[in-house]
Amino acid sequence: MQPAGSRPHAQMALTNLYPGYFAFVMATGIVSTAADLFQLQFFSLLLLLLATVGYGVLIVLYVWRLIAFPQETREDAINPGKAFGFFTFVAASNVLAVRYVTAGDLRIAVLLGGIGAIAWLALTYTIPLGLMLGSSDHRLGPSVNGSWLIWVVATQSVSTVASVFASTGGSQAALLAFLAATYWAIGTILYLVLITIITGRLLLSGMSAAELTPPYWINMGATAISVLAGARLLAVPLPAELAALQPVVLGISFMLWAFGSFWIPAVVLFGVWRYGAAGQPLAYEPALWSMVFPLGMYGTATDLFGKTAGLPWLPQIAWGEVWFAYAAWVIVFLGMITAAWRRKALGGRPSGIG
Repeated sequence: MQPAGSRPHAQMALTNLYPGYFAFVMATGIVSTAADLFQLQFFSLLLLLLATVGYGVLIVLYVWRLIAFPQETREDAINPGKAFGFFTFVAASNVLAVRYVTAGDLRIAVLLGGIGAIAWLALTYTIPLGLMLGSSDHRLGPSVNGSWLIWVVATQSVSTVASVFASTGGSQAALLAFLAATYWAIGTILYLVLITIITGRLLLSGMSAAELTPPYWINMGATAISVLAGARLLAVPLPAELAALQPVVLGISFMLWAFGSFWIPAVVLFGVWRYGAAGQPLAYEPALWSMVFPLGMYGTATDLFGKTAGLPWLPQIAWGEVWFAYAAWVIVFLGMITAAWRRKALGGRPSGIG
């Protein structure tokens, strides 16, 4: 293995590739879905194209990294501060799958949904085990952060895909509805477990501004996708044996929506402290996509849940929220392009990809 200082710049960028970069696809895909809900068709299709291209490019880069730098990939997978970022691949696959269903291309949607389900199984039974058996160089407690909740996001994305596929009908609709309910339950319980750990870390340990990274927005984003998965599940006829589950899904989804709304001022204040009072530099970093995704997901989930539950004021809230998501996407996307241009102007130094 070459010393880090002797590697070409492109090689260094690949070595340091952020494990959660599929959050770009998640954010772009969910904002595309939100634009479709509010009849902004051109913008929605443009974002769908960008998300699809980004998905393909990132798959190539991550496979290349796995082959060329297996040790660095393994180290990320056993680093509790980074490992859960790999679950962005699951969520990205499923967010795109749902968007392709609404776009009318069921074949691509089934392919993406299948990839997402297989990846969820593989990562769920390797990442946590890797953390338990990994190197003692990584202390678990100080590494707890909002990125752990991407596991919840990935789980609820599987539930959402199953519900959407079930709603298209077919001989497997009952089985898909059962799977949707199962994954929704798993994701909800995972959220309760992980948010307890994360909140304990926030309240009981000293936190610096540098540690309050954008993935803490997933504290809200994980509730939002849980609400979305609940809304999708409520719209699907459940097997008779599970019919009694519907009022439970409705009640818990509302509580999750309320708790997610509660988190919004908190994570905004985290950002004000990080970039304002504490003077952290406001510059592009890949983790910013973990802020855009919750904004888009909250707006989409609020709209669908309000319509499904018969709460007419929620879609009105969603309308305003979605515009915040649009603005955030544009700002972060321009930041990404600017960072790439500066990196090229500086001779390819990896200043934003990792």
